[in-house]
Amino acid sequence: MYSIIEVPYHMGLEEVAAGKGPGCLLRAGVDQLFAYREMPAPVTHVRPRDLRSKGLDAVVDINRMLRYAVKETVEQELVPVVLAGDCGSAMGTIAGLETGRLGIVWFDRHPDFHTPETTPGGNIEEMSLSIVTGGCHAELRERTGLDRVVEEQNVVLGCFWDVEQTERTRLENSWISAHPRDSLGLLPVALHQLAERVDGVYFHIDTDFIDGVKNAAGLIGLVRESVRLAAVGVTNYNPDLDADGAWKTAILKALEGLNPRPL
Repeated sequence: MYSIIEVPYHMGLEEVAAGKGPGCLLRAGVDQLFAYREMPAPVTHVRPRDLRSKGLDAVVDINRMLRYAVKETVEQELVPVVLAGDCGSAMGTIAGLETGRLGIVWFDRHPDFHTPETTPGGNIEEMSLSIVTGGCHAELRERTGLDRVVEEQNVVLGCFWDVEQTERTRLENSWISAHPRDSLGLLPVALHQLAERVDGVYFHIDTDFIDGVKNAAGLIGLVRESVRLAAVGVTNYNPDLDADGAWKTAILKALEGLNPRPL
């Protein structure tokens, strides 16, 4: 059974850009999508402890509070589905998991595998996967309460296509199992092998990948069928860029792939 955690922040800013996405998806009925015996999925709302915090301090504060929310959800034997504004929420989500050997499945238009030395824009969000695998920003990671990293060999990256050359080089030199959207044939094998190595998986769904593949629900369903889900992250839906609601509709359709619910 799933439980939803709403984190309406984008890079520490409340209800700005993709920070509006979680609330919009809730109003569209995503809690009904994960209903159990006709009861909507429970919803927890994350807010920072210090409302005055800004910048990276706000990012840290929000991820700390997310960590507690995830931990409490798991203690209730529920699978947290984190609706968040940005991919940096992976830090707080993973920090709240106590899964022994944790793996990651990361679906995203962008691999988010930059470091400060390779990123063209310096955006922390472009480094999210690098951070949780120990590639950079160790101090930031530790401040959020994430005191362990996920080994690269336990990461499956899928459905990406928008990659800078410096990031591509990092991926090629890593142990990550990378499957771009035009080369998904071995994805089922990679997921099966991952399931044999880990006790649970954090499944990261950046919604910007959905309109770039033919069957997002099927791909999400493949992950659900292949691994034990420890938590799910759904990020980066920006209603400001979705005037006709088509993207929102596509997201809800894709998330149907998470059902039937895990035991």
